[in-house]
Amino acid sequence: MATKECDLLVIGGGPGGYTSAMRAAQKGLKTILVERRDLGGTCLNRGCIPSKCLIQDTLMISAVRNSPFMKGDMKVSLKRIAERKNLVIEGSRSWVERLLAGKNVTLVRGEASFTGKNSAELKTSDRNQEQISFSKAIIATGGVSNYDGFAVDGETLWTTEDALALKAVPRSLAIVGAGSRGVEFASIYHNLGTKIILIEKENRILPRIHPSLANRYRKILTERKITVMTRTHVLSANRNEEKGVTLTLQNERGKEEIKAEKALLTGFRRPCYSGLNLESAGLSLNGETLYYGIGMQTNTEGIYVIGDAAGPPYLAHKAIAQAIAAVDHLLGKPLEGGPVLFPVCVWGDPEIGSLGLTEEEAQESGSPVKVGEFHYVGNGRSGTMGNSQGLVKIVSDAKTGKVLGVHILGPQATELISLATLVMQNGVDVAGIKRTVFPHPTLSETFYEAALATDGEAIHMLLEGFEY
Repeated sequence: MATKECDLLVIGGGPGGYTSAMRAAQKGLKTILVERRDLGGTCLNRGCIPSKCLIQDTLMISAVRNSPFMKGDMKVSLKRIAERKNLVIEGSRSWVERLLAGKNVTLVRGEASFTGKNSAELKTSDRNQEQISFSKAIIATGGVSNYDGFAVDGETLWTTEDALALKAVPRSLAIVGAGSRGVEFASIYHNLGTKIILIEKENRILPRIHPSLANRYRKILTERKITVMTRTHVLSANRNEEKGVTLTLQNERGKEEIKAEKALLTGFRRPCYSGLNLESAGLSLNGETLYYGIGMQTNTEGIYVIGDAAGPPYLAHKAIAQAIAAVDHLLGKPLEGGPVLFPVCVWGDPEIGSLGLTEEEAQESGSPVKVGEFHYVGNGRSGTMGNSQGLVKIVSDAKTGKVLGVHILGPQATELISLATLVMQNGVDVAGIKRTVFPHPTLSETFYEAALATDGEAIHMLLEGFEY
């Protein structure tokens, strides 16, 4: 049996896996990356990238249809939308492969399983078997979706992968789960003309988002004639005689049934360790996830876990940050600063970007809190876009001016939240934001004005006696 040797073995070629492999190779480590499916993982192939393609295209459709100066309707080719999405995926995947080769990372197609703390067996895609001896290893095997026992069939009962395929536009679509994925698909299919029913078991949609922003989001959706049901559990989902699906629901009113042409289960994620043979490497689980400590190192010295394989939150940018942290740690580089902050984003219509504490959470610490709030209606760039919805909320410590949380609802919120991440990660206070010059007219000025509003100094907003 052939044997390979390397300084670092990376198992999994998603955003965390390929980032850690490239980072290690840049630092001079002989690196092998093993991937059993397509490079880019769930994010590039079945999640982040294809969904954003569809959001972008359907937003364009909505903008044209609702334009005040366009007449008539348009012909929309689902085939071409799907083709563009697939081209973006294939191009991105090809680019990752070129980057790996250019940085001297050895890419092996196959499956790896541990045979010891410094060894693994590899079954390649052409059915060969090889032994790999390594000094360090990173587990970046991602996660799998769970659907609470519902039998998804790809016909009437969809997964998010089925929804991304965009084979046809259903007349009606019931979406089970109103987290970020649920509202994103609600936006996509609503813009394509589908009647949407959005179902959430929690008290409100977007449970991980600031309550006031989530409530505003619900209002926007209902104004678009999207049915939103909260505190509602789905008990069963069955194909009906009309070749659609019947959902049996349980809520405060008791049991009820609704019918739709299709139903989409957004499901939930959990780490995937299938076939890794963790015991051979002495690895221990902490519940459903591998135990890890400083620098993402597991209980077995020299073996690290990152990304979805490390548990929630299941975010690609978290995987990338953990990849860099893990490689730096295995190289002996000391950790710098405090904990790394991961913004939460919703790429729906509108967008949301959120980071840090709400004012209620900040007040629980006992410190006095200030809140600066600025609405998009007062922003010139927002007006040029034909938008009047949205706001930026900055939560800060009233004594020190330290920024404790930033929450944004509106166009390009997923871009603007990076301003908050930069500020909070590097200790810039409210006074520091105020000293910064933001170009005009830009949406970034909403962030500046929210900082001004913290002390009642917003320029383009009436702070009292005005309903936004």
